[in-house]
Amino acid sequence: MDDDSLAGNSGGKGYWKQNLYLLQEKAPKPNAVLCRRQLENRPRQYGQEFHGLIERADAERMLLQSGEGAYLVRESTRSKDAYTLCMVFEGKVMNYKLFYDGAFYVGEKRFDTMDLLVADGLISMFVDLHASDYIKRMADEAIYEDSPYSKYTNATSDIARRPITRSHNFSSYTFKAPHYCDYCRNFLWGLVHQGMRCEDCGFAAHKKCSEKTLHDCRPEAKYVKRMFAVDITTLCMAHSTDLPPVVTLCIDEVESRGLNVEGIYRVSGSHEHMEKLRQQFDSNQNVDLNNVADIHTVCGLLKLYFRLLPQQLIPFSVHKNMLLAYQETNNRPIHDRIRILRKTIMELSDANIITLGAILAHLKKVSEHSSQNKMTIENLATIFSPTLFCSGAIPAMPNHQLLHFMISNPRIVPKHQ
Repeated sequence: MDDDSLAGNSGGKGYWKQNLYLLQEKAPKPNAVLCRRQLENRPRQYGQEFHGLIERADAERMLLQSGEGAYLVRESTRSKDAYTLCMVFEGKVMNYKLFYDGAFYVGEKRFDTMDLLVADGLISMFVDLHASDYIKRMADEAIYEDSPYSKYTNATSDIARRPITRSHNFSSYTFKAPHYCDYCRNFLWGLVHQGMRCEDCGFAAHKKCSEKTLHDCRPEAKYVKRMFAVDITTLCMAHSTDLPPVVTLCIDEVESRGLNVEGIYRVSGSHEHMEKLRQQFDSNQNVDLNNVADIHTVCGLLKLYFRLLPQQLIPFSVHKNMLLAYQETNNRPIHDRIRILRKTIMELSDANIITLGAILAHLKKVSEHSSQNKMTIENLATIFSPTLFCSGAIPAMPNHQLLHFMISNPRIVPKHQ
């Protein structure tokens, strides 16, 4: 992926930029080259990736035969009780002095397993190889005012009429789920210690971005149960619900008075009104969508909710497997196709599965009124596939076809208790 393609796929002004997330997904995966010999005195922290005292040339031969991402650990021939991690990247064998103090490390980061260490290293090298210029520029070119954190602090500052002058209290942090920088809105790549996090307000940032942040720390933001631009699982846990409230309210409102409206989900609503509704939801106000005169604004709000997710409803890794399963079962009976696709959907979190089931059932209901609203399954699939799927560079047509099949067969989503 060249720098131009990274810049040209930013996901739109005001939204999370998924370029680096997609790049991370394409990084080589770790592949341990196992030792088949019986070794005496194998250090107990290592498994079969440890080959003992072998020559560097022998290690390189085994690794190159195994290909990208292959790795092993060998005992140093020069220093007693010293170990070397050898791994393949871009067709070359890289050698690193390896340490263990209860965790594995070759630099500052500590890892619980060798596989995790190698995976993180491969991601870092792959992202740096393909996006180094982009990474150097992203903090400088960021429009911080577009980030959800900035919008929250500005909205609350307008109410309080008091300037914010508190500095952030950053420390290195490991994000368990895919996470994005609150400053530049780019993905925090890597598997451990991907970036910095403010201990007071929860602001997340790349290390370079953390050095550019404004003095706008608001400790109460850490406890705000925001609804937009929040991971679905986190949102549902914070609000003690199975389905994001925005999704429930928008679906109910559309099904109550929008099913027969021509161009439903195709005609644009008021962007200004949508933004006001988003702010009301994010500030935990009681929102009555029945008071929104234009149903197209409600539809736009639902699409905005899905577009602002840090990770799309169906992330890249799951979407890739779903599309492959869909294409490979083209000649299979429909019940077999549904069964196989259902297995790939099970890779999603429970909250994502429940939300997917709700939106598919809703779109199917909308399509059943197509004689009045002119919105067939084909039309709805064309509109919603870029919103629901994180598909990278995959052409649009296969995504439309996949979503068309899913809307036509909403029982494809596993039932949850």
